[in-house]
Amino acid sequence: MSFLAPAHRLVMEPGLQTVLRLGMPHLVPGGLSESWLLKQLGDLHWQMLADRLGCPPSAVEDREGNRVYAAFRHLRLEAARLDLAREDAVLVIRSRLWRLSRTQLISRHELEAGGEALGLVTLVSAFIRREDGSNRRVCRVEVPGLAELPLWERAQPEPPALDEGEGPSADFSFTPCPPEDFNGAGFLYFPAYVAIAERALHAAGWLPASGLPVGERIVRFHANLDAGDSIDVRTRLLPGGVDELRIAAELHRASDGARMAEIVTRRHGAFAPAPLQAI
Repeated sequence: MSFLAPAHRLVMEPGLQTVLRLGMPHLVPGGLSESWLLKQLGDLHWQMLADRLGCPPSAVEDREGNRVYAAFRHLRLEAARLDLAREDAVLVIRSRLWRLSRTQLISRHELEAGGEALGLVTLVSAFIRREDGSNRRVCRVEVPGLAELPLWERAQPEPPALDEGEGPSADFSFTPCPPEDFNGAGFLYFPAYVAIAERALHAAGWLPASGLPVGERIVRFHANLDAGDSIDVRTRLLPGGVDELRIAAELHRASDGARMAEIVTRRHGAFAPAPLQAI
């Protein structure tokens, strides 16, 4: 009989090591579920923050005593091989947290399963609170007590590069469902942005039924939306190298056209999307 380490074990302040055995909730037909993974890493990011402050996550407040939340501003998944994950494999996540600025934090998460590296995820969050009770109106705030957190001294994460010429494109519209796509704070959850971009890509018919594994994904988040509003997605093919497919997606709020996110994804494989086959 084998025993796993506790799910969250402090290994190096302010770091965590998470160890768990993979089962159906963690997997999709192509390997490790990216949606599940991002939810897990977002929670680890918030747990490390709350642990540093010495309070439960539900008690994180700004200087005026207002409840605040972590709005993710940047996401990067690199050197990804989530397709290598299998049922019963032991997933290890090694996480560290730094200050990026007075109002922003950055975390990095190394992924490993069965002795294989599955990728590295970087998350950048900003502290925010709502104004006038709407997800469309938030302000960035400062949370006291994080001055001793190590300062991130490397270059800031780069935004996704979208300006690489006009390739074949496709449009898609989607109305998020609050019980499925919003988090407990009532915001559209950051993994939902990626999931909606994936829905748009599959609706365009640009991938084989089995899909193509993600090698890298870069996301820059700009805005949220209220329940009932829809998202318009423009998906576009970018120039890529040999045996890779690079795709850009821009998400806009349907009610006012506000840009919500930019996503660039590099996938393993050279499948030709339907729009290209007609050229």
